[in-house]
Amino acid sequence: MATERTTPQTSEMTSAERRTGTIQLVIAMVLSGTIGLFVLKSGAAPVTAAWAPCVIGALAMGLVCALCGYFRTSGYTPRLAGIAVLGGLALVVNWALLFAAYSNTSIGIATVTYHLQPFMLILAAPLVLKESITRRQGAWVTLGFVGLVLIAQPWHSAPSSNYFLGLLQALAAAAFYAAATLIAKKLPGVRPHVTVFVQMIVGVVILAPLLEWSRLGDELTGGWSWLVGLGLIHTCVMYVLMYSAFPRLEAVTIAVLGFVYPVVALVVDVTVFGTRLGVAEIAGVAAILAAGVGNARRA
Repeated sequence: MATERTTPQTSEMTSAERRTGTIQLVIAMVLSGTIGLFVLKSGAAPVTAAWAPCVIGALAMGLVCALCGYFRTSGYTPRLAGIAVLGGLALVVNWALLFAAYSNTSIGIATVTYHLQPFMLILAAPLVLKESITRRQGAWVTLGFVGLVLIAQPWHSAPSSNYFLGLLQALAAAAFYAAATLIAKKLPGVRPHVTVFVQMIVGVVILAPLLEWSRLGDELTGGWSWLVGLGLIHTCVMYVLMYSAFPRLEAVTIAVLGFVYPVVALVVDVTVFGTRLGVAEIAGVAAILAAGVGNARRA
C-alpha cells in the first residue's frame, strides 16, 4: 500500500507524479475486476458481501493507521473529515443501488448503464474541479464506452418487469460513484489510509440495518476466506491506491482508466468460469485498451 500522503493539485503534478497516479489507478482497477469472483465465491448476499469487507477493512486500516501514526499525521481538518464522510455515504449508496439494479435488470444492462459514470465525471469536472476537457479526451472516453457495450452486449438480455427501475437504479449508482470520485479529489494532502478507515466506518453503520441477521452467521462462516479477501484486498489495498491516485490525475484520465476493470472482469469470466469470447467481446477489449493507451499518450 502507498504510504505517502496524496499531493495537492493536479495542475501542479509533474509527469512522474502523473505516471505514479496512473500506475496506482490501473492496479486498483485490475483489483476491481476481481471483485465479482470474490463475491460469487463467498456465497454471501449482496449486502453481506458489502458490509463484511467494510468491517474487516475498518479493523485492518484502523490498526495500520494506529501502528504507523497516521491518525496523528493524517492532514485532516474537521472540514476534510466531513468531506470524507460525505464520500463514504456516496459510496455506500452507490453499492446499494448497484446491487438492486443487478436484481431488477440484467447484469449486462446494469453494467453498461453504470459505466455512464465516466461521462458524468467528465461533464462535472469543468464545473466542480475547473478542469478543461478537450474533444480528443472526450473521444477516448467514448471509445472506451463503445468497447464496454460490445463486451456486455445488453441487446442479448430479455428485460424483466422491473427493467426500467433497474435502469434508473444503475444510473443513480453511477451518479453516486462519480460524486464519490469528485469528492475524493477534494481531499488533497491527507492520508488515503485514514480516508479509507473513515469511509469503511460509514459503510458499517449505514449497511448494518439492511442485513438479514438471521442468516449472517451462516453467510460469514460459509465463505469467510473470500470475505476476508474482499476486506483486505478490495477494501484496504484497492481504495488506498485509488485515493492516492485521484489527486494526481485529471478527471478524464480517471474516467478512461475506469474501463480497465470490466476488461479484467471479462478475463476472470474466461479463465475461471470458462466463458467463451466472441468477435464482439474481443473488439470491445481492443477498443478499451486503445482508449487507455490513447489517453495515456495524449501528453
